[in-house]
Formats: sequence, C-alpha cells, structure tokens
Amino acid sequence: MGKTGLNYQTTILKPMRYEGLGLHTGKRSRVTVLPALPDQGVCFERYDLPEAQVIPVSPGNIKRSRRATDLECNGVTVRTVEHIMAAIAWSNIDNIIVRLEGEEVPLGDGSALTYVDLFEEAGLAVSDVRRQEINVACPRRVTRGMSHLIALPYEGTRVTFLFLHNRFQQGDGYPNSEYIDTEVTPETFKKEIAPARTIGFQWELGTIQEQGLALGATLRQAVIIGEDGYIGCTRFSNEACRHKALDLLGDVALLGRIQGHFIGIGSGHSMNHELIKMIAGDLEVKRGVQTGSCN
Repeated sequence: MGKTGLNYQTTILKPMRYEGLGLHTGKRSRVTVLPALPDQGVCFERYDLPEAQVIPVSPGNIKRSRRATDLECNGVTVRTVEHIMAAIAWSNIDNIIVRLEGEEVPLGDGSALTYVDLFEEAGLAVSDVRRQEINVACPRRVTRGMSHLIALPYEGTRVTFLFLHNRFQQGDGYPNSEYIDTEVTPETFKKEIAPARTIGFQWELGTIQEQGLALGATLRQAVIIGEDGYIGCTRFSNEACRHKALDLLGDVALLGRIQGHFIGIGSGHSMNHELIKMIAGDLEVKRGVQTGSCN
C-alpha cells in the first residue's frame, strides 16, 4: 500500500493568506500559512513585531484567557487560536507554520469553515515520515457545578456535547438545551461542525464589549441568543451546540493528533484547558518522561 495522509505526516503544498478582523480585538490582522518540515508540528509566528517571535503549539503555552484560547511564549501572545487549530487538525495537517501579522487570528465567517476552505485550496503534501498517533490514556474529568467535561479512551475521535440554555424554559418552538454526538472525521467535521459560528448571548454583549471582548463580530459571523431564542438566521437548529463542539476540538488539537471520546456538558474554554493539561500529564507518564500512573 502506498503512502497516504492517514499513515504519514502531512503539510500544505503552498502558502496561503487570509486577512480579516479579530473576534475580540476587532482589529485587522493577516494570517499566512506556510508548509513546515516533518515533526515540526504546528507553530504560530508573530510577524508584526520588530523581531519575529515563534510560539509553539503546546498545552504549556496556554495563556489564561476568557472566552477564547490564547497562547503565549516569552511574553508574546497569539489570541483566539481555537478555530484555526480545529481546521488544521481536521484538514489532516500535521505540520504547518501560521504566520500572523497582528495579535489575533482573523475571525473569518465566525466558524472554522474559512480555514478549512483555505487549506483545501492549499492542497496536501505527504512526507516520508510516519505519523505518531496519540490516545487518551485513561478517563479524565473536570467538573464545575453543573458543568462537566470528560475524556475517555476511544478508537477514533468522537465528540458529544450538551449545550444548556439555562435562562429558558421549555416552550413552543424553542428547546432549553441542544445536543450533538458525532464520530469526527475530516468529512463529518467539514459538514457538521466546521460551519457552526461563534456564539454570544444578547444580555451579555454590552458588558463583554465594555471589557474589550467580542468587538469584531457581527450577526453574519456570530449566533446571538436572545431571551426568546436565536436572533437572526442560523445554519443549524443547534448551531450553538455545534460551535461548542468545534471549540472543544480546537482546544484538544493543542495536544496534537489525539484519539479519544470527548464529552462536554455546559463546559467551555477554561475547562477545556484544564482537561488537556491533565491529558498532557498522562501522555508524559506514558512516554516515561515522569513517574506515576493514572489515578
């Protein structure tokens, strides 16, 4: 059997560029994606600084942040990486350089589809270096009140998410929760998860914008949830839930190409970060880098 992107590491065939506003900063930035060498992994590069700064993708580089996933290295930050990270992972790309002119990755259409389309146009190059699959080693769970996030060993990748509309009562035409459960492949990701846009709650918008967040989103790029349900058109009847699954997959991609069943109930980025740091610790134990066991 010949080489395929399922067995060997991949990168993109040619550089591609995209420019737009950041979700939270509302500032224009430009991203250029470049081919990378085998075993280089995914790395961001702040190219707008007097001296370019490389920020490797690693759970250890997660910066404490609100409503997004930011990475930081040597005091330099890249903001809101979760959508492009999900697109990289589920476009079957192992190694890539994401060169950023600006602080925040452009929002695109509010989903991961902008970057999935970009990578499809770039094409895929397969190397001679075998891919190293990693797996969730043992069950892990994060719980905060009524919110839960669980990772289980699993052959393949599966995501299950329950999105709770805590302010709503069950009524005609609008449910008080949304649910998705899907086996994730490049095909199902592109069709069922990637198009789901970022979400916001109408009653929070004024407050979070005063805090300097969500300054770059419009109704075309965001799903706004009001007192009586969605405001404006949606791409899916459960678009908010699908976008939470997208965020979860994008955060999990900080670990690399990992297999497992990821289950979220009302969880978000900060719980994602806590969980993947647990899993990263388990992986180090499994490789024999440190002593200990799953417990």
